[in-house]
Amino acid sequence: KGSEAPKLEAMDGVEHVTLRTSTTPVYRKNMCMQLSFYNLRILISVIQRVQPDLVHATQEASMQVMAAACAFCQVPLIISLHTDVAQIAARDENFSSLRGFLGRLHTWMSVRMVYWGYRNWALSGATYFPVSKQSLVILRNAGVSEQRVAPVIWGPMVDREIFRIEQPEEQVKETRKRLTFGAEDAYLMVYVGRVTAEKDIQFLVDAHKRAPKHVYLALIGPGSMVPQLKELHGPENRLYCTGDMASREEVALSLRGADLHVSASTMETVGFTAMEALSCGTPMLAANAQGYAMYLSHAVNARLFTPGSTESFDQELAEIMATKREGTWSRESIRATMEMASIDACTDRAFQSYLTSPASDWRIFRLLVTMFYFVLNVFFVQTFFP
Repeated sequence: KGSEAPKLEAMDGVEHVTLRTSTTPVYRKNMCMQLSFYNLRILISVIQRVQPDLVHATQEASMQVMAAACAFCQVPLIISLHTDVAQIAARDENFSSLRGFLGRLHTWMSVRMVYWGYRNWALSGATYFPVSKQSLVILRNAGVSEQRVAPVIWGPMVDREIFRIEQPEEQVKETRKRLTFGAEDAYLMVYVGRVTAEKDIQFLVDAHKRAPKHVYLALIGPGSMVPQLKELHGPENRLYCTGDMASREEVALSLRGADLHVSASTMETVGFTAMEALSCGTPMLAANAQGYAMYLSHAVNARLFTPGSTESFDQELAEIMATKREGTWSRESIRATMEMASIDACTDRAFQSYLTSPASDWRIFRLLVTMFYFVLNVFFVQTFFP
């Protein structure tokens, strides 16, 4: 956002193309590609210069710009779908700036508009590449034709080279010491991700207060709840929360040094941090919902609690704390459950989706419809969300 392009680190074989950004319509907490003719012109220029066989984009609010560019250049578009907007709307009471009945109506209409957008992207000729089984459910709920959905699922995926058991022992000890404020007999629970209301962070904080006094909770990541939780940061509350961004290597050390990875979120389509923790040999305590329910195995590499139930969470926490880390519950056994989630396996599935994506007929018709919806989107956003 603004006139200055960010300074990005150069990478061999990678060209960074900077687009204009803006806050997401309705849900103003996030940034997205600006819905503008400027960005459309940039994307068309890049596609015409590079001449790709296809474009692989990740889901974002202004995907209509990319859909229009690909339709104009007659290049196939693959879209990875990873975010459940309906769940975010349901979990975040501040999703809409309005309150009461008008706020609920505004939220409901916003989710319907998102689903309409998914159908419009498919109408442009785009193919969806679901990252998880939950992504298939989202697309089905949105009314996207099965013909426009790839027959393979990308995830789960984890970088097993970074997230591994064999990490520098001294660094693991130092990370654990930092997260537990040097406590000797601490039982460390680690959450990694956005520290926001829709991720049910308050549930974890409240659960931690009920836990035994040697249990510490570390919240790793930024988010809207950080300012209030920072006030509780410290050994006296056994809570670690600074709001700092962590590199993948730092996250790996945190998960490897933890006794348990925790999340109360009920909106994960995959739950990548779960895969990362398991790959480090660290078990997980998670809500029995969505991606967690689909990809974690209760009593094998995780314990799943009834979403929103304090009694269920406390019971599963006590069970997992009492379980000896040996046999099928050893670090090596837990890591082995993520063999199918390697980068190589996920890359193979991605290429399979490229090869099996259906060809788009009626190109002129699709282009006209896509451009119509693009102009309509630009008018709507610039009129109501300047």
